[in-house]
Amino acid sequence: MISIDHLLLDEAVLTTHFACDLGRCKGACCTLPGGYGAPLADAEVEAIRQAVPAALPYLSERNRAILAAHDPVDGHPGHYTTRCIDDADCVFVAYTSDGVATCSIEKAWHAGESAFRKPLSCHLFPIRIAHFGGPYLHYEQFDECEPGRQQGEHLQLPLVESLREPLIRAYGEETYQRILDEARTYRKDTA
Repeated sequence: MISIDHLLLDEAVLTTHFACDLGRCKGACCTLPGGYGAPLADAEVEAIRQAVPAALPYLSERNRAILAAHDPVDGHPGHYTTRCIDDADCVFVAYTSDGVATCSIEKAWHAGESAFRKPLSCHLFPIRIAHFGGPYLHYEQFDECEPGRQQGEHLQLPLVESLREPLIRAYGEETYQRILDEARTYRKDTA
């Protein structure tokens, strides 16, 4: 385990190669079975609720009906998630014509229709944040993400470089640079 400022990082965050390959995984991170949607920080709950109107035009009739009847958020303080459909799909999943699961909130954000991009847990995936007296970043390996690991290895793209934008969103440019420097040093020392 590595400590940087107020963060603890699992060594796999620093050593794993990863680059999303949506064409092969089909957006599996948005449809993982288990009955829970994307983990939400308490501070994101209201932003998710406010993003619903912008996301609706990108959703199927089924998802729009669910959002009309239910809150988009499940859980309680400290344990919120987005609503899940049929024990798998996040309620905000929109499928492309070739069957790739995408985020309707992010589509609205890219179109300038929403101020909220998507939950940080989605943006950082497959890095997960746990809390042990402070944030603990760890790499969670899912079978569904094998195409991303293969692509990352092929490109020799470290996970922390692949997730530059969400890491900066979460912790700022200076902390990101320290994470990147630590990853480079760690890989060099263990090579």
